[in-house]
Amino acid sequence: MVLIGTALRVALILYFRYYDFSANEAIFEVERFAPDALRRFPFGFGYETGAIAYSLATGHGFSSPFGGSTGPTAWVAPLYPAMCAGVFKIFGCFTFLSGFVILSINSIFSALTCIPIVKIGELTLGRKVGLWSGWIWACGLCFMRWPTTWVWETAISAFLVSVLFLVTLRLAKQPDNKAWVRFGLLWGVTALTNPTLLAFLPASGLYAANGLRRDRHPWFRPAALSAAVFLLCISPWMIRNRVAFGKWIFIRGNAPFEFSLGNYHDSNGLGWFGKHPSQNEIQWEEYKRLGEVAYVAEKGRDGLAFVKKYPREFVALCGVRFKSFWMGDPITAPTRDYPLYIPLSAFMLLGLIAAFMYRAEGRWLYFWLLLLYPLTYYAVFAQPRYRHPIEPEMLMLSTYFFYLAIRDVAVRFRRAVTLRGAELEPNAPGFSRDDSKGIVRT
Repeated sequence: MVLIGTALRVALILYFRYYDFSANEAIFEVERFAPDALRRFPFGFGYETGAIAYSLATGHGFSSPFGGSTGPTAWVAPLYPAMCAGVFKIFGCFTFLSGFVILSINSIFSALTCIPIVKIGELTLGRKVGLWSGWIWACGLCFMRWPTTWVWETAISAFLVSVLFLVTLRLAKQPDNKAWVRFGLLWGVTALTNPTLLAFLPASGLYAANGLRRDRHPWFRPAALSAAVFLLCISPWMIRNRVAFGKWIFIRGNAPFEFSLGNYHDSNGLGWFGKHPSQNEIQWEEYKRLGEVAYVAEKGRDGLAFVKKYPREFVALCGVRFKSFWMGDPITAPTRDYPLYIPLSAFMLLGLIAAFMYRAEGRWLYFWLLLLYPLTYYAVFAQPRYRHPIEPEMLMLSTYFFYLAIRDVAVRFRRAVTLRGAELEPNAPGFSRDDSKGIVRT
């Protein structure tokens, strides 16, 4: 699965020349609104990610997320831009080759996601469900878009969520301290890659600890050890932020700005990037003048002021974002994505209901992941790539529903064939007929 999935994704990158970001019309749209300092950067390389990677690769540190020279930043988590910076150092900044290498790395992680998918299936919904889901993930074009076209951590996030899901299931039956240390380390790496995934951390930790408690294993010490390792992993970056900005910032510091981007009077709730420093010269100048901390704080105050003045409108916008996250819409999901949204969400829901009906192992972990992860995006804004990190689990639940439906049809078909055979040959071995009651026994 991994080899075939990787080969298909790399083939797409090469055939459609996805590594050539200059051919993307969205880049020219960005350049039309961007200041001169931004025009030097092909922002198809992940917008802020590419600019920070360039700054790192050229010896200017983790800084300047929108080009120019604007000082240190905590706009994004550090690990993925650092990886891109390593690629830039080896293969050149913003070259076709570096674009191909980064997209290929994304594709490898996307294909590797097949492994936890199969293993999760074995532990929860059945080996066949895991195998079917793994092959669909490996070969399904609809799951290849983000790793092959977008320089961002989206595909790696999907891999990390699946691995964490699998590790959580195993830890619930494993009191080994070393395994819990690895669990804390894995969560630390995840936080430094995509802090939004931390919404799943409480459910993940409590599920594993409760599993140990239920089996009468000691749970507090391994859980505390895991938490200590997690804090140890993220503390160097937190200390760096404290030194760079003079205040404590938890991994990423742009959350108030993102909140304001989707919440203002008469907005569509889905985030208008005409207000973003990467596309708006006035906003970029303001960001440069105020500095990142003051700029983000000012935008955060604007967002909170909107909520206080228009609370009903904010609630309505959250409803719009809920619909957009699960069902898509013409703004956030272009035509090629829109057909996937409703079917995958609908069959996922049916699969989750079936998992509770048949008391499948791990059903509560699926529930909490699907409940907690999207909460941030309901309040801020939704984009198609934001759902990708949980799509492996959505795919497994959808496959589970179809597996049960196919199994039920097969059982009914075999039963009908058996009864039909008994009617045609009532005295055949293995059958008995009771004409007085009109029934056939096997």
